[in-house]
Amino acid sequence: MSPVSHEVDAYTEMEQFKNKRIAVIGMARSGLAAAKVLAARGAHVSLYDSGAPEKLADALAWAKNARVAAHPATDRVGDVDIVVTSPGVRRTAAVLVDANARGIPIWGEIEAAYRISKAPILAITGTNGKTTTTALLGEMARADGRETYVAGNIAAGDIAMPLIHAADKASPEALIVAEISSFQLEWTPSFRPRVSAILNIAIDHLDRQTWDEYVSAKWNIAAHQNHGDVLVLRSDVPQPPIGAMSASGPETIYFDQEPRQEWMHEILLPGEHNIENVLAASCMARAAGISPDAIQRAATTFAGVIHRLEWVASVSGVRYINNSMCTNNVAFARSLEAIPGPKIVLAGGVYKGGDMTDLIDAATGDPSIRQLVLFGRSAPALEEAVRERGFDRVQRTGTLTEAFAAASALSRTGDTVILNPACASFDQFRDFEDRGDQFKQLVRNLAALDEEHT
Repeated sequence: MSPVSHEVDAYTEMEQFKNKRIAVIGMARSGLAAAKVLAARGAHVSLYDSGAPEKLADALAWAKNARVAAHPATDRVGDVDIVVTSPGVRRTAAVLVDANARGIPIWGEIEAAYRISKAPILAITGTNGKTTTTALLGEMARADGRETYVAGNIAAGDIAMPLIHAADKASPEALIVAEISSFQLEWTPSFRPRVSAILNIAIDHLDRQTWDEYVSAKWNIAAHQNHGDVLVLRSDVPQPPIGAMSASGPETIYFDQEPRQEWMHEILLPGEHNIENVLAASCMARAAGISPDAIQRAATTFAGVIHRLEWVASVSGVRYINNSMCTNNVAFARSLEAIPGPKIVLAGGVYKGGDMTDLIDAATGDPSIRQLVLFGRSAPALEEAVRERGFDRVQRTGTLTEAFAAASALSRTGDTVILNPACASFDQFRDFEDRGDQFKQLVRNLAALDEEHT
């Protein structure tokens, strides 16, 4: 296929935000990014956040433009032309309900990014595999010599760029590869990636969205695509709500029905699920006009992403794997399948709701699990559920440090100790990255002790 391009019209020129009154809700990473970019384009931006006054002052340290002002959180914004909301703000928040009732357009940060972007956006969503597929697709684009920005919801080491920053920087000849979450897709009245992908849809985030809301949000990635666009997806993803797609619709490619190339046995990523990620990225790359040679070179040299089945070290013949990004049932099961040999599994944190059956099936049905070590807020419920199945190779602890000590004491040569939480991290950690970093530090400490005794 020929290289894709982004349709730029008068509505996406610099002047569209000049003197517009915009309320940005939430001063996290994407909110601050939106405020900075929109103010630079001439908008009058008011930032709202529930943080303490000193947080508001610190957040505005960068804002030399007099068009930006900060305010404490409120249930109602003033007379504005647009509300831009951060993904962490629930749809039911009073300020959004009020703005919606008053007919004020509400956008997510990715909607604002789309409206200013001169470069085509290749957007990826799904319950699992988003970050790996996004990072890999970015490598394929770079291998083809393209100006490439990897952005959006992705947080992987040094890769952490809000989509609106990428859209602000990218030239028309560039490619923007974006990981998009279901929360980001809640407010997207016109967001139209030229190539999109839905990798899979499984139960997740039931602490915030119902199943129907979650499925609808995922399908929003393709809701405004039409003739000339491409949608890449698995053939078995739950179908979208009636009327969720545009009348003409994009070309659809089912990546799980694509033939596997001979070189795919050379990929470094472990597990069947990563072969699917490679297939999805390859289909998107072809649709974006990336050369077959670049696709192959990137796919066969890409070693993975931090916190996703990340090898940390081998200590006394025991392998330690950091899979902190695993926060749901399906990711838990697929990660276990990808790791051969006997395993000691560290799991726990805050279970995000829904039926535990698939998680318990995976934990109790895998004979290679020598011990399941639980920690965090949901550890008691998880322990009760596995013991009800007659599974007694389980130990409950309080913290990750305690769980790690127990796992290391139980381990023996040939084992793999894997942090595979299946739960969110916010009971004991800042985020999943913090959880993974702390696990890796525990491994490094253990390795240092081992060296002292050898």
